[in-house]
Amino acid sequence: MEFDKFLEKVKNAVQAYFGDKIHLTVSNVLKNNGVTLSGLIFMNEESDVASTIYLNGLYEEYGQGKPFSEIIRQICSIYEENKPEPDLNMDFFHEYVRVKPKLACRLINYEKNRQLLNKVPHRKFMDLAVVYCCILMSDRMGCACILINESHTDLWEVTEEQLWQDAMENMPRILPPEISSMDDFMFDIIRKAVQDRMAETVEMENPEEDEDGCLAILDGVADFLVGWPKRENSERKMYILTNKQHFYGAASVLYPEVLEKYANEFGHDFYIFPSSVHEVILLADTGVENKEHLYDMVREVNGQNVPQEELLSDNVYYFCRESGRITIL
Repeated sequence: MEFDKFLEKVKNAVQAYFGDKIHLTVSNVLKNNGVTLSGLIFMNEESDVASTIYLNGLYEEYGQGKPFSEIIRQICSIYEENKPEPDLNMDFFHEYVRVKPKLACRLINYEKNRQLLNKVPHRKFMDLAVVYCCILMSDRMGCACILINESHTDLWEVTEEQLWQDAMENMPRILPPEISSMDDFMFDIIRKAVQDRMAETVEMENPEEDEDGCLAILDGVADFLVGWPKRENSERKMYILTNKQHFYGAASVLYPEVLEKYANEFGHDFYIFPSSVHEVILLADTGVENKEHLYDMVREVNGQNVPQEELLSDNVYYFCRESGRITIL
C-alpha cells in the first residue's frame, strides 16, 4: 500500500472508532533537523490542545507485516492514554506575563534547521541555535513544550533578547541540570528497559517465552559490561549532562556556573561530546586524547546510533576553565 493511501485508510479507521467526538486531520509537520513527519492530528471539543501521533514509523511496521487492525488499535490506545487533560486551559498563552515563568531554551543544529529558524526567534551559539519554548508539565503528559514562533512574539510584543533573559532565569528552576557518570546513566537505562520488559510479561499469553526475552536483554547487558573499558581513574570517566526530565537536556550547557562547577571539581578543562539534543557527554582533558579520534567517535555514533531528528552536531566542543567559555575543538 502506498503511503498516501495508508494515511487516508488510517484516518478513516480511527475516525470510525472515535466517531464525531474527535475531529481528525493528516498533516506534514516540520520537526528538528529538517525532518518532516506525517501526523494524525486529534482535535477534541473538550480541549484547546491538539494531539499528534506520527505515522511514518507505523507505516514501516505495516510494511514489515504488522496487521493493519493492530496498528489501528495501537493508535487508539496511544491517544486514549495520552490525550490532553480536559481542564488544560491554554488561555494563558495569550499573555506573555503568564507564559514567562514557563519559558525555556532548546539547542538545535543551525545548518540543519535553517527552514525552521526563518520562522522562530533564535540566536546563534557556535554551530548551534538557541530556540525558545513554553514548558508544560503534568503527571499524565510528562514534559511537553510549545515552540515559540514569531507570531507569538509579535502578539506579546517582546524581543528575542527578552526571551533569552527570561528563559535563562527560569531553566535552572523548571529544568534543573543533572550530571551523572556514564556507568550510572547506562545502569538507569538498562534497569528501565528490563522493568518495562518484565511489566509486559504479565500481559503475555506465554510468559515463559517472554521471560526468554528478558534473559536476552540481561545477556546483552552482560556483553556490554564485559566490553566496557574500565575507568578506575575518575579523571578518565565520562559524565552525562542533561536535565532532570532528560528532555532537550543538551541546553544545560547554557546554565550559568554548571560547567565551571564540573571543571573545578575535577581540576581540568574538558571535552563536550554532543550525544543528542537531549544530553551531552563530558570528558576531562588530561592530555591523552587525540582530536581526530574524538571527531571520528562522534561521527560514528551519530551515524549509527542517533536518530536524525535528535542529532545535535558532528563537532566536538571544549570548555576552558580560565576563560569560562565553550569553543569548537
